[in-house]
Amino acid sequence: MALTIKSMLLVQVAVVLASGNAELLAAEPPSVAYRLRQTKTVHFDDAGKAQLHLETVRKLGCEAVMDSHGGHMDVSYRLTSWKALTLVSDQTAHQWEDWMKKSGFETLHAHGEDHDHSGLNQTGADHAGHNHGTAGTSAPGARPLASGHFHGDGHNHGAVGGDAHAVQEVVSYSLSNWSTTHARDQRESDEVVAILRGLGCEVKEERHDGHADVIFRCARPMHLELPSHQVALGWENWLQKTGFRTQHMH
Repeated sequence: MALTIKSMLLVQVAVVLASGNAELLAAEPPSVAYRLRQTKTVHFDDAGKAQLHLETVRKLGCEAVMDSHGGHMDVSYRLTSWKALTLVSDQTAHQWEDWMKKSGFETLHAHGEDHDHSGLNQTGADHAGHNHGTAGTSAPGARPLASGHFHGDGHNHGAVGGDAHAVQEVVSYSLSNWSTTHARDQRESDEVVAILRGLGCEVKEERHDGHADVIFRCARPMHLELPSHQVALGWENWLQKTGFRTQHMH
């Protein structure tokens, strides 16, 4: 990985943890949404590396503890609600996402339909190559996505360079008009905002009468690269229930 944990921590001066910021940005910066529902324990023989890992996952919002025994350290952590990390470049977002996946997190990081993976190998973030020459995909400003399932869509889902997190399926989506969802409480509002940021949406939050409204759209067609058919179906269902137009390509 080109970016070490220590240097990634320095990058955090330019990072915003999504927590219901009501300001709508004109151009959405890249975000990675993440969570870890089941406790993850990582074994370290080096005390410095263990401490750095502990500090990093705590900065990401995790509950985390370190236990020293038998001459080694175990760092245990979890994060039951979605949060989002917003970064200054897509390259840095990929580096963070790769580190999160290797550290046990579930992640969401959207790509535009014109996304080119060809330059990522030089940054240390290996991802599957794509050929988007399929019917139904749209460049910015083009007609909306056609809904449905597609097979043989032209994607190469094989991992580049032996990537352990190979892309198996792709869900594309768009939402051209502004939509509003009503959150029951602040925690639910924060979690919905984090997911939508991970999806690459424009999003803002308005609070009134004791509840929060999350207002969002995704006018530019985007897609998620997902590790299994089951995960892809889960997100496709969530997107459809939330009002998005989707394509599920596999």
